[in-house]
Amino acid sequence: MTGTARHPVLARLAALGRSASARRPGALSTLVAVAVLAAAVGWWAGRAIQSPMEAAQHATPPEAGAITVPVERRVIATSVVVRGALGFAEPQALTVDADLGDGRLGKLVVTGRVPKPGSSLDEGDVALQISGRPVILMDGAIPMYRTLAPGSTGPDVRQLERALARLGHFTGLPDDRYDARTSAAVERLYRAAGYEPVGPSAEQEQQVAAARERIAAADGALDTARAALRSAERGPPASDLTVARARVRSAEADVEAAVRTRDAAIADGAPAATIGRLTADVEAARVELELARADLAELTGSADVSAAQAAVTAAVRRQAEARSALSRLQAAVGVRLPRGEVAFVPALPRRVDKVETALGREASGTVMSLTAAALEVVSGISAEERGLLKVGQRAQLDEGEGVATFAGEVSHVADKPGTGDTPDGQYELRIRPVGAVPAELHGRDVRIRIPISSTDGTVLAVPLAALITDASGAARVRVSDPSGGRDVPVTVGLSSGGFAEVRATGGALAEGDLVVVGERS
Repeated sequence: MTGTARHPVLARLAALGRSASARRPGALSTLVAVAVLAAAVGWWAGRAIQSPMEAAQHATPPEAGAITVPVERRVIATSVVVRGALGFAEPQALTVDADLGDGRLGKLVVTGRVPKPGSSLDEGDVALQISGRPVILMDGAIPMYRTLAPGSTGPDVRQLERALARLGHFTGLPDDRYDARTSAAVERLYRAAGYEPVGPSAEQEQQVAAARERIAAADGALDTARAALRSAERGPPASDLTVARARVRSAEADVEAAVRTRDAAIADGAPAATIGRLTADVEAARVELELARADLAELTGSADVSAAQAAVTAAVRRQAEARSALSRLQAAVGVRLPRGEVAFVPALPRRVDKVETALGREASGTVMSLTAAALEVVSGISAEERGLLKVGQRAQLDEGEGVATFAGEVSHVADKPGTGDTPDGQYELRIRPVGAVPAELHGRDVRIRIPISSTDGTVLAVPLAALITDASGAARVRVSDPSGGRDVPVTVGLSSGGFAEVRATGGALAEGDLVVVGERS
């Protein structure tokens, strides 16, 4: 096989040459020269062009040496960086309790005061009106689990009195007893809200009326006993005493006369029947004398005064018992606070997040959801991060890579792990935004950056990989220079983001110096 046949380009050019020679004999030499030149160029290009693999195979390995980076001037700052959810935190459901009014409202229906989502409710505000009765919001951690009335005691009473004091309705120091002061303050609360307070029940009012009737009867009995005592102390009228004494004297004379008559009859030897009759007359006279003496003793004796005094003492005791019973009853009867007419919610004011009822609808279950009134960023942090943070620290927040940046302040760092919605082992962190918050971030996950410490302006900084520490803990860096390099002792300051602040004495280290961070193998 000829060389022309072996190269397809040359074969094609030869064919063209033969065709051209047939037409113009002088063109053959020109075509042959072009073909030879093309073949030479193709051969040279084939020798010069290599694939990446071929180039790698024929490459000479680089010489071993140090990897260096320049010393920089920069601000070194440490910070806690976490992510958290931006929104209205602390959601709380408001539910309807059937204990409203006097308990005889029947079917519960929403009749007014329906708030709009996004509105704010504060302490003393009526959150909803149900069958004409209010549901009043008050700030407190203990839920309204029972009806409070005169006589109630406990920490929930103290919580109520504190709330009433904040609203200006309660005077004095709050305590654990629902008494007349509490009742009056609750009445003022209802009047301020525009509603009638819930007074005593009909049964309680009947009990109070009966107790007052018992007091009236006891008062009348005491008046009668005292009148009798005064009469006994004055003694009987003089005329009664005169008659009684005269009766005694007359009876004594009758006895003496009857005895003389009988004795004379015996001395004269009168018949036995006569003597028996006269003896009976003596006995009858003596009985009449005893009766006369008894009547006189009854008028003048001290036994009557003692009995009257005892009757007065008993009447006083009965009067005191009746009055004490009324006082106890009145202490338990007054303005009461039905369980369903007050809702204690911590951290008022609150924002109405969602309303799940409407005017005219039957009231039952959850009627609205309340959240914190202000935006918050809630996150979870580790125990180590918690040790670095405290309330009041400033924070920078953004969606990431500096997008939609806004400022914040640490408002809460939990004392215990697992509180709120944070996972076990993490501590709840809350950030309160300061200033305007980009509207597009509401409900979004944002990045939180809380600065912990920072250098005072720019300092000399090297990568952490450039630091060499000996057994004593002293640090140095290796500076590369034309003479082969030198070790520079350094004092290490703040480190963050893979860089460390370094200080060297006598200007032994300067910005732009190349420090060794590794070796090429």
